[in-house]
Amino acid sequence: MAAQTLDEGITFVEERLKLKLDKGGRHDMFGTHNRLLALGNCYFEVIALDPKAKPTQRALWYELGDFSGVPRLITWVCETDDMTRDLSQLPYNAGKAIRVTRDDLVWDLTIADNGKLPLNGCAPSIIDWKGTQPPTFKLPERDCRLQKLKVSHPNIAQINPWLKRILNDSRVELAHAKKPAINLILQTPNGSVTL
Repeated sequence: MAAQTLDEGITFVEERLKLKLDKGGRHDMFGTHNRLLALGNCYFEVIALDPKAKPTQRALWYELGDFSGVPRLITWVCETDDMTRDLSQLPYNAGKAIRVTRDDLVWDLTIADNGKLPLNGCAPSIIDWKGTQPPTFKLPERDCRLQKLKVSHPNIAQINPWLKRILNDSRVELAHAKKPAINLILQTPNGSVTL
């Protein structure tokens, strides 16, 4: 989820979930910072530009330089253990795999040179954790789980066959719609919440 400021994003999510997000970190390469929430075998992230960051040498990821309005879901990410193979099979341009580091984390993530999101964010970025343990397994357990990720787009058929082949997850639902949209339903200790 993107927000104009991290504090705004944190407040937006914590008020809806009725629980605290966990500390994330800074991404110096992109001038952003985040907060995280464990969801079992995946995690949820709130991200925003870091006002204390130095100017970056490249386009901002996730189109955050142009983000405005209320906090909202802007994209999602699929994990791979073979970036070269998966990039060669993608039915869309996810961008190049860029090496990113933070603290003890190392990962490759697909990012377009111009920072734009494929299919308005409805096509996933691809991440390879390069053998490091991702945040999923380091975050405190909050008894929250991904119930449903619904991704809607006028051209969703472009990725539907590919995604069904590589991602066997009934929680992810792709749908045709006139406007791009990403909705997330989380099961929390306080009930089901839609973001």
